[in-house]
Amino acid sequence: MKCWNCQSGLEEVLLCASCGMPQQVEVAHPFQVLSVPPKLGWDAAELQLRYENMIQRCHPDLFRAHKHEKVLSAARSAVQVLNDAYRMLRKPVGRFRYVLVASGKTPEITRAVPKGLQSSAQIIQRVIRAVEDAQKTSDHELWEAQQDHLASLQVQVEAAEKASDLILKGLTDEWDGAVDSAKGKWPRMPEDWFIQVSAWIGEREYLDSLLSRIQLGRQEPEIPVTN
Repeated sequence: MKCWNCQSGLEEVLLCASCGMPQQVEVAHPFQVLSVPPKLGWDAAELQLRYENMIQRCHPDLFRAHKHEKVLSAARSAVQVLNDAYRMLRKPVGRFRYVLVASGKTPEITRAVPKGLQSSAQIIQRVIRAVEDAQKTSDHELWEAQQDHLASLQVQVEAAEKASDLILKGLTDEWDGAVDSAKGKWPRMPEDWFIQVSAWIGEREYLDSLLSRIQLGRQEPEIPVTN
């Protein structure tokens, strides 16, 4: 790829190192946008730092003085592409989803209960619904009565989350090792790896939703306003 302004070869997708001009980007995968290898084990803080550094370098405000619509349009495009890329890659589920799609694997992923929670899944849902109903109706007594149950269930769900983290690490290490073997390029993975990834995503999204509902359930109901 070459810079539209000075025709120099581009080291980064969004910015020209030679003239500093932002680039109009139409198609690029998120890892290219952030100029990082296509690995899954990125540290969240490191990825955020990379994103913030790039957003500061291509923000449209830096190019207002040019008063050239093509420059400003390219800067706006670069920021939009950068935001989309970071949104996709900032969490493990997003990175894994992208890898599936980019590898030509587009299975329909549905949320699934992890094995460690299958025996208590109905109880968990019943307690959470009772807490949510108590919050909606401002029934503090009912909400209070469910809090011990909710705390116990949270321990179970967090244990399941830790087990999910171990699976995540194993899948990540396999992919990142393959990327290293491919010298930083997109690797070939066995079909079983993609099947495991799809299953992990379904279970992780279930756990994330469950933990979010549990945390919201810890909030006391609002006291009804009386005239």
